[in-house]
Amino acid sequence: MDLTKLFKWTSEITIVDGKGEPVMSGKTPLVLYLQVIGDADLSHARKQALKASKILRRELRDKESDNHAAMLPDYENLEEKALYNMIILAESLELRRAAMETAKRPKEPKKPKSDANLEQQEKYETALEDFDTKVTELINERTTELVEIRKNELKGRSKEELVTIFVESTIGSLCQAEMLRTFNSWCAYLGTFLDKKRTKRGFNSFKDYENAAPELKSQIVSGYFQLEMGGEDLKN
Repeated sequence: MDLTKLFKWTSEITIVDGKGEPVMSGKTPLVLYLQVIGDADLSHARKQALKASKILRRELRDKESDNHAAMLPDYENLEEKALYNMIILAESLELRRAAMETAKRPKEPKKPKSDANLEQQEKYETALEDFDTKVTELINERTTELVEIRKNELKGRSKEELVTIFVESTIGSLCQAEMLRTFNSWCAYLGTFLDKKRTKRGFNSFKDYENAAPELKSQIVSGYFQLEMGGEDLKN
């Protein structure tokens, strides 16, 4: 194993303000040290994310809750055409995922041998780019097909049925977003430190992290998920 690849699991970021200038901590720029979290912390982050999604789903299904009123539009007054479009919008992520799973795939270019000459390597890279472009095109075509299929499935449904589908689809979409946000936040919180040895957490608690300035959290999350996991490389 090449031990230098382990450095892909860590990084450091200098926090900047809205003008791109370093935020100062005393007389020095504020630097935070990031590290990809381990399996135990990853499992904890997933549990917390699922818990947050579950709580939000329960609140959204309660018509008397503040979140239901704030996060769901006034669907009772929507026309059927608007409901069709909003259902498709709410289900867009699932439709895209289904398209990626069911779209036809072209034959992947054969990787050249280790002793391939420069021209052969160039041709392979070009073929690989063309392959990626074709895969994207096929996924887009399949997504369009699935959208049309879904629209046809919705035709003929009563207004009441459409409202029910819309509410559940929207709740599912919102909960998915909340789950992802919470998961990212926990990963960033657990993977942020104040020192190079990564022994002092960047925040005393997850609550402190959540209460931090949005600009700070955004930079931490972005920095954390830019870390190269290097899983495949570490196996070689």
